Amino acid sequence: MTCLICGTPYQSTPTWSKLFLNQLDSSTCTRCFEKFEVSESAIDFTDFLGTPYEGAVDSVFCLYTYNEPMKEFLHQYKFLQDIALAKVFALSLQQVFHRKEGIVVPIPMHAEKLVLRTFAQVDELLNAAQILFQQVLTKTASDSQGKKTKKERLKTSNLFEAIQTIEETNYILFDDIYTTGATIHHAAKVLKDSGAKRVDAITLIKG
Repeated sequence: MTCLICGTPYQSTPTWSKLFLNQLDSSTCTRCFEKFEVSESAIDFTDFLGTPYEGAVDSVFCLYTYNEPMKEFLHQYKFLQDIALAKVFALSLQQVFHRKEGIVVPIPMHAEKLVLRTFAQVDELLNAAQILFQQVLTKTASDSQGKKTKKERLKTSNLFEAIQTIEETNYILFDDIYTTGATIHHAAKVLKDSGAKRVDAITLIKG
């Protein structure tokens, strides 16, 4: 096999999980993958207390930190449109989602940005991990949220709308990166206001 990051040939280690549990194989050599740092920081919801978004999100789990190798990965994947890199974290995501119960909902891109980006990077991460998901939200704002502060994001009218009936059950939001948390909370509020019983969130990166 060839590492998707450095292009070096490597040999994948066979395991019983891969043989009997349909566990995905690694697509990255150990040397490259070990450069990504596991996130151990807890998510603080203090800034959302007393806002319309208080209680919208029940929990957030982030897999990795935003270190230099991760910055390089995200730039190559999202902005240089190297869609093959979606497979790099497929096994990690598969393992995390298999421990959760609920309807998986990717954070959607605005239609205008999707045309520019050419692919939905969040959806492709889930596809690579073979995680089933439902498109129940649409993004209504096309302006970039990345340049806004958390207060500015929270003052923005809700970024999303429900496009399907929301069931009284558990939902799991998924996004590539958690920075201020405003995007996740906007999406979660729509789900909760529409009848969701519980909304958890998983992101690949903690920014």
